[in-house]
Amino acid sequence: MSAPPPRHAVVIGGSLAGMCVARALADSVDRVTVVERDRFPDSPTVRKGVPQAHHLHVLVTAGQRALEQLFPGIIDELHGAGAVPVAAPTDILYLTATGWRQRFPATHRLVGASRELIDWTVHKRLSTDERIRFLPGHDAVGLCSAGSGADGAAVTGVRLRARGAGDTTAAGAPADETAARDGTEELPADLVVDASGRGSRAPDWLAALGYPRPAETRIDAGLGYASRRYILPDGAAGDWKNILILPDPPKSGRGAVLYPIEGDRWMLTLGGLGDDKPPTDDEGFLEFVRGLRSPVLYDAIKDARPDSPVHGFLQTSNHRRHYESMRTWPRGFVVVGDAICAFNPVYGHGMSVAARTAIALAEHLRTRPSGAPGFDQDTQAVASRCADAAWLVATGADSRIPGATSTRPGLRDRFSHRYLSRAADVANRDPHVAKVLTDVMHLIAPPTALLRPGVMARVARGRPGPQLWEPPRPETA
Repeated sequence: MSAPPPRHAVVIGGSLAGMCVARALADSVDRVTVVERDRFPDSPTVRKGVPQAHHLHVLVTAGQRALEQLFPGIIDELHGAGAVPVAAPTDILYLTATGWRQRFPATHRLVGASRELIDWTVHKRLSTDERIRFLPGHDAVGLCSAGSGADGAAVTGVRLRARGAGDTTAAGAPADETAARDGTEELPADLVVDASGRGSRAPDWLAALGYPRPAETRIDAGLGYASRRYILPDGAAGDWKNILILPDPPKSGRGAVLYPIEGDRWMLTLGGLGDDKPPTDDEGFLEFVRGLRSPVLYDAIKDARPDSPVHGFLQTSNHRRHYESMRTWPRGFVVVGDAICAFNPVYGHGMSVAARTAIALAEHLRTRPSGAPGFDQDTQAVASRCADAAWLVATGADSRIPGATSTRPGLRDRFSHRYLSRAADVANRDPHVAKVLTDVMHLIAPPTALLRPGVMARVARGRPGPQLWEPPRPETA
């Protein structure tokens, strides 16, 4: 006999992953409470708890589709708020290790928007959903449970601590917590979802319930970032909307992305390997740009007006907690998003994986009897699998960088380095290989798509034509 479906779900974390999960779960439960440390702004503003919002964020095709499924019409809403459509590869000046990629006719679309605009737009949608309420200004400090790991614990809620007196939901309604002597409160729940990000304390919470800590894999390319927003002079962008310059180690460990966002502004994110990380002072930042492999980006921004300070960011390792491999798992608890698997931000996959995970989790809860044997472990496995393709892309690329450090590398985490390098080179001149490679990067095709016989034949044969060492003009269909 199956157990009744959960009536109240609590989501820990009000960033994009948490909000997507809240929206997805709202169709399967009676109500959802989103617990968040920060206050939510009244306009698109970088929140203290989302420092990565100062840097480039990309919605690849899979993420756009998932967000559109969760929030119909949201891509048009973002464009209406000033987000810039970018046609790939037509609108992109893309310098790879072996030259510039030809600007073939468009096969994919990107959304040029700041992270704060995306988050704010999603939060605005959720704030009108009566099934979902927000509990800002609260820290989740532990799980409430019945039983222990040896007996099969059931998570029954979350222990919270208010960050200030008088905290209420966004609608002003008090939370249904039970006060405890240690200053915490209990928020009962039938399902608890940890979407608290890279700094998740789930391993500690599981250990407190008698469960072993998950095995972890970390692959760190030693990349550091610094970003700044600019307003470009009229005509500075020419016929392109995006410049992407990849590092070419060991010759050069410097890379950069210039990307349009709302408000006629541009986000410039610089990356550097090892000891050559981008400075955060004005002069050093600009000199770093001057030292890139091509002068095209420096020429674009040298006369631009800065629209923000320079912000640095060093949390760029790929870090995965292997919850899917744990032999036992508590009932009523799921970990999602960066709390499971955090990627090097350069690949732009975090938001897209979060949105896809939310849809997969809701589908699993809707179609699988909640009392079935192994249901809770299967639920966590579903959430973990959603990160697989992005993990392979990010770690396959980062592990090729000289000096990259890793722990517990497995066979499934490794690509054939020589083949991938060859495929990237051929893609500069072959539109078919370029499309498949872009499909993989946009998470709409698995990495194994590059191993299809037709693709492998084109990669092995190559495509005639010289390498491009000057920025190309766009091609038309």
